[in-house]
Formats: sequence, C-alpha cells, structure tokens
Amino acid sequence: MSKRPLKRRLLELGSRDGQRASLSETASAQQNVPSSSTASTRSLPTSTIPTLTTLCGRAFAANFAKLRSNPAWEYKISNDLRAIPDPLIPKLFTMLRASCPTFLNHEFIVTYLLRGPSLVLRGDLPGVNRSTVSSISRFNPGIQELELSGFANIPDKGFASLIRHLSSLRILNLCGSVKVGSETIKAAATTCPNLRTVNLNYTSVTPTSLVPLITECPHIEILKLGGVQNWTDSTFSNFISGVGEDLRRPTLRTLKLRQTSLSDNSICFLLVLYPGLQRFDISFTHIRHPTILLSPSTIPALQKLSLTSTPVSGPNLVKIISLLPQLRTLGLGALGSSGGSRISVGNNSAMTMTDSHLRDLTTILETFTFLESINLVGNTKLGTKSDTQSSLSYFISRVGRKCKKLNLAGIPWLQSADLAGLAPADYNVDASRLETLILNNTGIDDEAGVYISSCPSLASLGLAGTKITSITITYCEYND
Repeated sequence: MSKRPLKRRLLELGSRDGQRASLSETASAQQNVPSSSTASTRSLPTSTIPTLTTLCGRAFAANFAKLRSNPAWEYKISNDLRAIPDPLIPKLFTMLRASCPTFLNHEFIVTYLLRGPSLVLRGDLPGVNRSTVSSISRFNPGIQELELSGFANIPDKGFASLIRHLSSLRILNLCGSVKVGSETIKAAATTCPNLRTVNLNYTSVTPTSLVPLITECPHIEILKLGGVQNWTDSTFSNFISGVGEDLRRPTLRTLKLRQTSLSDNSICFLLVLYPGLQRFDISFTHIRHPTILLSPSTIPALQKLSLTSTPVSGPNLVKIISLLPQLRTLGLGALGSSGGSRISVGNNSAMTMTDSHLRDLTTILETFTFLESINLVGNTKLGTKSDTQSSLSYFISRVGRKCKKLNLAGIPWLQSADLAGLAPADYNVDASRLETLILNNTGIDDEAGVYISSCPSLASLGLAGTKITSITITYCEYND
C-alpha cells in the first residue's frame, strides 16, 4: 500500500528560561534513581465519545460544593443520589474524590458511596477514618473489589475483623497499609476463597503468614509483595516449609517481588510454584544468576520481566532473554547495582551492561514479535565505546523505534545522533510506534528534534536535564 505525503504538525517543547528550567529542577533528584517520569505530554485525536452517565457524573462532581449548599439537597438531591444504581457509584466516587476530596466527610461517604461492586478508600482522603472502614461490612457485605491503601494507623486486627465479613471478595488491595499482617491474611484465606487479585505491597506480611493464602486460595492470578522488607532468604525458608515443595499454583499470572531481599534460590522456588507465570517483577532484589532459574523444559511464557537494579551480569542477561520470545515488557535499568541502592546506582563502575552486551541483546530482541516496552534507564556504561555505529544507535534503529514505550533516561553518553534510527529510512519503512519516550538526563541537544519529530504517535516526552533549549518539533503523520 502506497503512502501519501506526510502531513506535518508542530509541537512546542518550551524555552530556555521556561520549560527547560522547570524540568531541570527535577533532574538532580533523578540522577541516582533508576526511574524517570518527568515528561511533556500532548493529547492525540480520539474518536471516543463519553457516555451519558459519564457526562452527568462529571457535571455533578464539578458542581458538588454548590449543590451541597442548595436548599433542595435534603428533600430532592439526596434522594436522587440514593436512587443511583449501585454499579454507577464507584465511578461517581472516583470523580468526587478527584474534584472535591475535602467535601467528602465520613457521614457523606457512609450514606451514599459505600455501595456498588467495588470501593476505593485511601488513607489520604480527609473524611475517611477507622469508622468509615469498619462500616463497609455493614453497608456492603457483598462487595467484590476492595482497595484500602495507605492506612498507617489501622491495626492488623482491624482489617482482619472487616475481611471476615466479606466473603465475596475477588480483588483485595491493601498497598501501603503498613500494619497488615498475619491476622488479615488468615481472615482472607478462611473467608475469601474466590480471591483473584491480592496487593500486599508495603505491608508487614511475612513469608510465613502468607502460607494460608497460598494454600487456601488456589485461584489467585495476581499477587504483589513489593517493598515488604522482611522478605529475606532466611525468613523465606519458613514459607517453603509451610507450602511444601510439591504444591503448584498454575493460575498465578503476575508476581511482584520488587524491593525485597530475596535472591536466586528463593526466587527459583517461586518459579517452580507458579509455572504459569507471565508477568514477573524482581527489580531491586539480590538475584545474580537468573539463568540457573530456568531450563527450556520448565521456562514460563513470560510477557513481562523486570530486572532493574539487580546485580545480573551481561552474559547472564543475554542468555535468559534469549529464552523469552513472548516478552512484551522488559525492564533492565541500572543493571549491576546491588538492590537498587543509591550509592551503587550512581557508581558507573558498578554497572554491568556494556555496549557489547547491548549489541548482543539487540540481535535477540529484534526478532521478538510482541515487544512493546523497554526500560534501560541508568545504564551509565552504554555509549562509551566509539564505533562506526554506536550500540545505542544500533539498538534504537532495530528495536527501540518498534516499541510503544522506551526509557533511556540517565544514560549520559546518549547523543542526538543516536536517535536517527527513530526516523524511517524511506517510505517502505513504517513510522516509529513510540508513544512514550523518556530521555531525561542524557546528552541530547536541539539536534534531536528532527528525529523525535518522526514519531507520529508520540504522546509523552521526557527531556529533564538535557541540553534541549528552545525548539519546535515538527511531528509527522502518514495518511493512508
């Protein structure tokens, strides 16, 4: 199919004294951290028309403060609120929480917003307190999806007392509720046999206390345990004893162990326990030799793998990636650092991904059909070797431009010329698919504009801490 001439549009990136200054303020805070999100965004055309219920909800949320003082509230508006069907309440609550959180006191939430199949209560919402949380079982015992995140003052027994009355739960999110522990897990294991998703990030759940959940809830598909600091190889040995070495849970698809202190043997056991794993996040852990974890006969069909800030060597990395052709998302930031510590992330000598490793990895990844997102943030050794074509340029032209999201932040040797591969070589080559491109804290300058402009789907662009001054990017769209 032939393509017509390009239609060009303009995207203003900002000025030397304006946007660049504001972005640079965040640069120093990001230099030693293997992640980066500061970005400029633009809205792409969409043909989606909001539903009538969505438009009505937005109008109500925008005028909520005024309506509360309306004399008609007591006899008319409040009755209309009670008449809203249960399935619409969660969406309305989300809109109100975003537009006027300070007007949502305990009484209003309990009276009108605890209904519906799902509920989100967060500790930073001013009107939410322990009584609000404990009222859930009284007003909505059949709830299926519950998020109670960021509650630092509610004790373990408080969550346990609530969950014992919620037997229909399928999704339970307790992220950041730091006192959640063994009592809560035991209550969920005995009361909620249909659980599918459990988020225990940044709680106090120990490996031993998790055993009842694993053994009694066989249908769990998503399990998140990131940032639980008491997960070490020593404490994990009790988990192995509790569940037994013969147990298998093939239904689990997503496992997050980010920022735990587990290493090779413990993670190996989990891969055997969960043979159906598709999304695996072991960033900021102590894993060193992932190749010993997998064999061609038992390898899971991983679609997402995150090894950011792990002490994995380049050869081991190349070997394990070659066994995962179904990958869609790959996180390889700051490889070589120990558990993601700021000291090692900022230490160039600690990094283990080199130009030769990236070239080998590129040869493998360019054959991967489904790859959509790659994170190489903080690999400070990349781009240091002078070749006819740098490893970064080689990677971007063969792999990066085909992805939807590419994070190259914190690679100081990345130059504008390395981005040339974003542009199609001729009309027989498809335009780049990139929707998100993060280039914070790299060596690019205004020359990069002409290459970035060749990405017609680009919606988010990070330029903090670069040499970009005042440029206008012309981005192009193909007309079929």
